Amino acid sequence: MAAWRPAFQATKVHLAGAAGAGATSLALQMAKHVLEDGERVLWAAPEMPDPTRFSQVLGGLPPTVATRFHAMNLVGRMDLVTKSLQQAATSLPGVGLVVMDDWAPATGRIPKASFDALSNLASGLGEITLLATSKLGTDMDAEDGFRVRSEDQLIEAGFASWRLTVEPSGVRLLEGPDEPQRVRIVDEGLDFA
Repeated sequence: MAAWRPAFQATKVHLAGAAGAGATSLALQMAKHVLEDGERVLWAAPEMPDPTRFSQVLGGLPPTVATRFHAMNLVGRMDLVTKSLQQAATSLPGVGLVVMDDWAPATGRIPKASFDALSNLASGLGEITLLATSKLGTDMDAEDGFRVRSEDQLIEAGFASWRLTVEPSGVRLLEGPDEPQRVRIVDEGLDFA
């Protein structure tokens, strides 16, 4: 079983990942820890995670624990989706984590309406942890060729901004406000590299 836990100290976290770096796996692992701690998880995404990966990370949970994982489709108007998430998060007992996986288009500028909806959700969740994942943007001037899209606005909205990239060795590098961590993908999620 993967013993690694993300070093996120904030309750509002934005994780931008390179394609295939494992941002969804990281979110699934966070969800597993929250479920094991006795709390609920709300998961919204345009598509559910790969079924094989989903069962690798969450499959070992007892059925009574797994029933605290609630998923919804992240399609349509972002403001309506986030209002539904906020209503569920504040009315269901014991919600510990809300995940918006791939909340923004994979490329290009993040639409203002989507950003505003995410920001409003973050404001309405109180102390419930919100993890929003998106793809890194490309930036030929950056050392590694990537940048976090809308990073200044995300930080201004109260998010801790993290990035997940893949080193040439295949090890994942998680960088943010705290100490960088090197992790590797394992069947159960991510673990120390």
